[in-house]
Amino acid sequence: MYLSVIIPTLNEEYYIQATLNALLDGISDDTEYEIVVIDSGSSDKTLEYVTNRNIAFEQKPEFKGCKYKSLNYGASLAKGNVLLFLDADSFLKYGFDKEIRKVLQGDVVGGAFEYCSENQSISLRVIEALNRIRYRVDQNYFGDQGIFCTKEAFDTVRGYPEKTIMEAAFFCKKLRSIGKLKLIKLPLITSSRRFEKGGVWRVFFKDTVIWIQFLLGCDISRYARKYWKENLLVNKRQ
Repeated sequence: MYLSVIIPTLNEEYYIQATLNALLDGISDDTEYEIVVIDSGSSDKTLEYVTNRNIAFEQKPEFKGCKYKSLNYGASLAKGNVLLFLDADSFLKYGFDKEIRKVLQGDVVGGAFEYCSENQSISLRVIEALNRIRYRVDQNYFGDQGIFCTKEAFDTVRGYPEKTIMEAAFFCKKLRSIGKLKLIKLPLITSSRRFEKGGVWRVFFKDTVIWIQFLLGCDISRYARKYWKENLLVNKRQ
């Protein structure tokens, strides 16, 4: 397995070093890999922290607000036969690559990791539990779970769809049309900053409304601009 890890960034100076450290500490010595960072116009120290390492990166400010473009572009540069799409504020556990190798057999074309909140307050643990129920039912994983797939499967479904919100869930639907997705129970710890800054239950309620409309096949693109504006403000407050 040659693993290509694709990380989209935008003003991630607060988290990117920890994300990269966890990735490098977690990968096995016998796994061939590369890291590809696609930055969509950071104005902080994100690129400074990335360029100090042996990592391939490109700046694409025109991708701001369109995460799917960063993910697809990163995949187009990837040399690996397996792709892992990792958020810049998510932390992998040791042996994650072995787990990916283990599940990508037969008709399994991809999958994701178990969601785990960085903040383990009671309210966020409840939301963590609800999320785990949700994606076990619908198998539509989110970006903060580290979605992975074979390069062949990615090319077959023509990558992430042109969706400015919930692009990961739409991508999972496409992957499930050609094969099976597998949940790896090794947790991927992800930042809880959206909940902390926006109010835990307020953010959860808004996310739930969007998810329900997604399931019903409604047009959720109208939520995208406000969603990304709020995320950008959260990043700048760090």
